[in-house]
Amino acid sequence: YTFNTKALRKGLMIMNTSGSKQKNFPITNIGSVTLLMIFIVLCMITFAALSLSSAASDYQTARKSATHAQEYYKASGRAEETLAKIDQVLKNCYLQTSDIAGYYKNIEQHYKNNSDITLKRTSDSLTLTYQTKINDKQALQTRLLILHPSEQTDKRSLSSAKTATPDLYRITGWQTLSTADWNGDNSLNLLKK
Repeated sequence: YTFNTKALRKGLMIMNTSGSKQKNFPITNIGSVTLLMIFIVLCMITFAALSLSSAASDYQTARKSATHAQEYYKASGRAEETLAKIDQVLKNCYLQTSDIAGYYKNIEQHYKNNSDITLKRTSDSLTLTYQTKINDKQALQTRLLILHPSEQTDKRSLSSAKTATPDLYRITGWQTLSTADWNGDNSLNLLKK
């Protein structure tokens, strides 16, 4: 068998052109689909970046909140320990005296050299205040109104005074204070010189 390559090529060409018609697709359809896909991918990347940024911000906020809560509760525990010591001092002062004036005087004598505790005396009351450091910018301030059993009008506390020590203080303040200096900058540069 001998093949005539020229005839074979000619036959294939005829078959190729006459057998099936090629469809021509416009280039604009391929371009618009590509542009749409690029736009969708860019939108997805943008939303992913925004989600990541939001998650990072939420994490930082949650971490700061957890740190602050931990610091606050540690300071609150230390304030409770100080309160327990004050309660013991008040019980001792109460047992040593029988009148209100002597009771208040004993308390003042006990805390006169203590710079952490502040006493404020008015004509009819004594207030004790102390602060517990939370962090460099905040402190927990506790304020107590010192009571004497003869001042109490609650019959239950007076009747229980025979068996137990009556209430010797009332907590009138337990609040967080800012201890850092506030530097408010209200200047606004509108024109450069």
